[in-house]
Amino acid sequence: MLAALVLAAVASSAEAAPNAGPLAAPPASWAATEADVRAAIVRAVEQRVARPDAAIEVAIEDVRIRGGVAAAGLLATPDAGSRAGGPMRFILHAAGAGAPGSRVGARVGSADAIVRLRTRYAQAARALAPGTILGPGDVIAAAGDPGRVPLQPLPQAGALVGARLRRAVGPGGAIAADAVAAAPLVRSGDEVATTVRVGPIVAQGRATALEDGALGAIVRVQIEKRRLRGRVRGAGEVEITP
Repeated sequence: MLAALVLAAVASSAEAAPNAGPLAAPPASWAATEADVRAAIVRAVEQRVARPDAAIEVAIEDVRIRGGVAAAGLLATPDAGSRAGGPMRFILHAAGAGAPGSRVGARVGSADAIVRLRTRYAQAARALAPGTILGPGDVIAAAGDPGRVPLQPLPQAGALVGARLRRAVGPGGAIAADAVAAAPLVRSGDEVATTVRVGPIVAQGRATALEDGALGAIVRVQIEKRRLRGRVRGAGEVEITP
């Protein structure tokens, strides 16, 4: 009699709670959603680390998605200070208009993933101390996984000669962009070639640099008695801002 009552109670419970028991299998759309999240992460990483002179491969592992993520039109934004070569977190937004002037739509979730890179990069040939001015024998060209590096284009070995190291790098370690102070292409007191562009008109001349400047830096120059500002475009070259 007791056994019959127990069986009846179990049957009644099953009818009252049909969703009890093992979790249902993920819906068929989940695989498509994960593929879109992976693609969004790859795009986000490539936008930050790609450079025209070095192909890069982005590998994504162990993706974990949170939130009601739409299956298409995703934009992924890495957390500030993220570094490849290990776990990273991304905020996921729907593509489309969000705030005025923004291309980012509403937040739809987040994703954690392990992100790894394969590319050409500069590697320390020996143990290098902070403050080292890098010479040709200090860095070598390498290819493969640079390890834990910030989401910035990786400098190539030849471009680092003359740069000052900001922190120690062990033998075989990747030299990331944030580990060096770029070598100045223009130095204070040097005579530099200047270019001024006004519409289709291009004028060239000479000036004296009043500041050191790496590639892309804004520096002051003096032409006779006039002081102007310009952007460093190359070794000893400044484009004057009209």
